[in-house]
Amino acid sequence: MKKTVLIRVSYLVELQENDINDNNGILNKITNEIDESRNIHFDDNNILLEWTSTSSIVLDSDNLNCGKCSNCGQWTTDKEKSNSVEGICNGATVNGKLLCDECLPHDYRWAF
Repeated sequence: MKKTVLIRVSYLVELQENDINDNNGILNKITNEIDESRNIHFDDNNILLEWTSTSSIVLDSDNLNCGKCSNCGQWTTDKEKSNSVEGICNGATVNGKLLCDECLPHDYRWAF
């Protein structure tokens, strides 16, 4: 019996602000490029990855629950606060510093 599985993929890209807001800018070109179904082959199986949606969000640590890890610089969201940002690394604030799941203490709930 087959089941349908939703696989979510996130990419981070740094762009100039005008490339984000311009309908003919780089962001629009990137999303058009990744908005395609693809066939992939594993072992003797041909698998259709059927594209269904693409969205983007400008990461803004002043207005969203996100920021760069104080240790490594990876974008992360504090899972212990409300409105965590889906699609970026889980993290938490420890001793006043936002840390990603890789930099959190190993025994911490959100540590990778």
